[in-house]
Amino acid sequence: MLELVVDRRLKGFRLQSQLTVGDEIAALCGPSGAGKSLTLLAIAGLIRPTSGTIRINGRTVFDSEARIDLPPHRRRVGLVFQEYALFPHKTVTGNLSYALPRGMREGEAAGRVEEMLHLLRLEAVANHYPHQLSGGQRQRVALGRALIGRPEVLLLDEPFSALDLGVRETLRQELLEVLADYRGTILLVTHNLQEAYLMASKIAIIDAGKILQVGSREEVLHRPRTRRVAEHTAAKNILRGVAVRDASGGWDIVWRGHHLRVDGQVPVGPGEVELCIRPEDIRLVWPEKAAARANVLRGRIVRELERGLDYVLYVAIGDGSDPKKYDLEIQVPDHLHHLMALYVGKEIFLSLPPDRLHLLAPDE
Repeated sequence: MLELVVDRRLKGFRLQSQLTVGDEIAALCGPSGAGKSLTLLAIAGLIRPTSGTIRINGRTVFDSEARIDLPPHRRRVGLVFQEYALFPHKTVTGNLSYALPRGMREGEAAGRVEEMLHLLRLEAVANHYPHQLSGGQRQRVALGRALIGRPEVLLLDEPFSALDLGVRETLRQELLEVLADYRGTILLVTHNLQEAYLMASKIAIIDAGKILQVGSREEVLHRPRTRRVAEHTAAKNILRGVAVRDASGGWDIVWRGHHLRVDGQVPVGPGEVELCIRPEDIRLVWPEKAAARANVLRGRIVRELERGLDYVLYVAIGDGSDPKKYDLEIQVPDHLHHLMALYVGKEIFLSLPPDRLHLLAPDE
């Protein structure tokens, strides 16, 4: 388990990270300059926080008040850098050997290297140098160097950013297979939300040095806490409405003159609120079935973007006379686009499922 509460002040930037991760894969996700890599460096002991604590499986590796600051080699943390940082003058075996604890017996060290070469399927290139390896092989060497010391925490800093798009999916799957037997905490840094969703069971959203929300991937993507989290998780439809009591004493959200029901949430009181829904969660409805669905709206497609396997529809609620103005962004698969014969200018019915609409708290 990794527990950290750290504060690091820099010129023009302040990192305030608070995070707890168990024996799982967690993703620290956010834009460039958000403080993701800085957080990893603090955990690894490569930078010193201004204040705070870092604990690994209950063992304190940093405590500013107690003046504890263990050096990197005593923290039992493995770090895979974004550009891998392999030694160009060392072979694969040499790079792996370098990361072994100092003073290890020669026979044990050789056995550990052989074990890692086998695990990562690198036996055939054991005597190759980094410039002789493919991108995927270099990644595996970097991962092996981080794992060979048997760390309690493994840190992955944008492990796929240096790879071509065509090989990322294959290498991501290979990485997950290699890590399947790892028993420890894995913290993955990425700016790619899809990558975070595919690899991690927990996602933390960080921006401007602060972690805004931590939770399961389903929770963070579909129930963002604030507008900033919604924006960072591509919940692009952020609606501003008014909370009012309905006839039964429950709550409706009035938006564009329509009364919308939101399941499982209660506004703090009447008045202006914000809510969001993801583009892929909005449902297109056949006209003859509209009466049976909840939160049905009538709109017009003012613009569309074809993306190969799906379409993004930009829909105006109302007449849609201005193609530059739209109210909702909807993602629909290619087959549905053709089945419903959708086109720019067509009038459509759509439903905002109550269980996919989510109220947002004010940003701090």
